[in-house]
Amino acid sequence: MNIKSLLLILLFATFGNVASKAQSGGFCDVVNTLLKESESKFKNIQGQMMEMNATATMWASTVKLPGSIGYRIVNSMGFFYESAVLQTTNREEIKPIYEEYKKKLSECLSVQGYDISYQENFIAGLSDYKKVVFMKKVKEDTHVDQLPPHVTMEVTYSKEVGKFTVVIFLFQH
Repeated sequence: MNIKSLLLILLFATFGNVASKAQSGGFCDVVNTLLKESESKFKNIQGQMMEMNATATMWASTVKLPGSIGYRIVNSMGFFYESAVLQTTNREEIKPIYEEYKKKLSECLSVQGYDISYQENFIAGLSDYKKVVFMKKVKEDTHVDQLPPHVTMEVTYSKEVGKFTVVIFLFQH
């Protein structure tokens, strides 16, 4: 076996292990994998490019957050992982999913020093579903490249498709 073949095998084993480890674990294991991967702009879990336009580039992700119905990596003014966990026309279906994932994220992130805060949702009829933000405290002199990743969850509505969506974002910084 030549050195090139050996390096390709090691490369595949390394990247394959990232995805399989995250996929075989629980929700918090996958969140932790995504937090770690944010340091490299999600390169190790970046799949095929899905779309590129003037404002964003989107890739498939090799890691699925448990419960996701759609997920991808996006570069638009910074890198982030995006995961939809519910899309529905029925407003009544939002609350249990919103509460479930708010609790799951809190359990995963609070033990790592993340604080939770809430921001108003200004979409008509969705004021009960505030944007949930998980951030670590940082020192004032922290350089932008050293900022830790942060996580948000929000409920959106699209008039074009007439659906509500619960979305989780994991931002590089």
